[in-house]
Amino acid sequence: MINQYLSNNPKANFVFQLIIALFSATCFGVALNMFYIPGNVYSSGVTGLAQLLAYFTQQTPFGHILNTANLYFLLNVPLLILSWLKLGRHFTLMTILVVILTTIMTNVIPTVGVSQEPLLNAIIGGVISGIGAGTVIKYGMSGGGLDILTIYLSRVTSMNVGSLTFLINLIVIFGSGILFNWEVALFSLIAIYVSGRMIDTIHTNEQRLTVFIVTNNTTEMLRNIHQRLVRGVTILDGRGGYTGENRDVLMVVINRYELHSLQLIIAETDPKAFVNIIQSTKVIGHYLNKTQQLEMREEVRLREQMIV
Repeated sequence: MINQYLSNNPKANFVFQLIIALFSATCFGVALNMFYIPGNVYSSGVTGLAQLLAYFTQQTPFGHILNTANLYFLLNVPLLILSWLKLGRHFTLMTILVVILTTIMTNVIPTVGVSQEPLLNAIIGGVISGIGAGTVIKYGMSGGGLDILTIYLSRVTSMNVGSLTFLINLIVIFGSGILFNWEVALFSLIAIYVSGRMIDTIHTNEQRLTVFIVTNNTTEMLRNIHQRLVRGVTILDGRGGYTGENRDVLMVVINRYELHSLQLIIAETDPKAFVNIIQSTKVIGHYLNKTQQLEMREEVRLREQMIV
């Protein structure tokens, strides 16, 4: 499995994250220089704010320096400090990498309009930028800017990252409407909405699933779930309606990115187990996020080394 291989090979994992960062930066650069700027459409988050500020700086002698790409970098500095304090050093370092690569790619990629149709620019630009943002978030990084703030807020409120981004970006919509006209604001609204939906489509970590497993191999199933997923499991007493036999029903709440691993565990442990998967609207209580799971895995690994 790719995830297991990357977790066991830090150098390969770094190269993989570097490729993801470069891919994301290219997506941001293409969306901005080929669709947003030529189509007079405003992006989400800090990129959109940078576009608004660039409208004023282009009328000054420093316009060639304070362009959208460089303003994007400058606006990210205080948010990267927040990330360092609240979201962890590794996440911040990788996000800095994405921000730097995005700044470079946005300066390198020429500003060339692909279409004269504003609606097409809004939709395609939103799709491309959403793919870039969703991909880096999925693999433990971000594109910087308000992504940092929304990830932090999503951990506190359990709301979808894309939905939080959409709410925060209202300032960009109103700003573009006031500076230009409300038609520009509407096209920017479409772009931001499309980008948010793409982020939610790719970044599925916030989607919780409740899985019920009816099995005759409870002990081994529990051990494998605890070791490989680091998830709590509730054992329910069940009885077959047809056979009348007593059966254990295991209930576990997971993120969607863990579903494949759980299915492998079930297939290896008890191929005849009955499994019911339900979409959970909200989870309240002690629920480990991906970072906490990694920390617990490391603690378990260290304890096992001490015992040996």
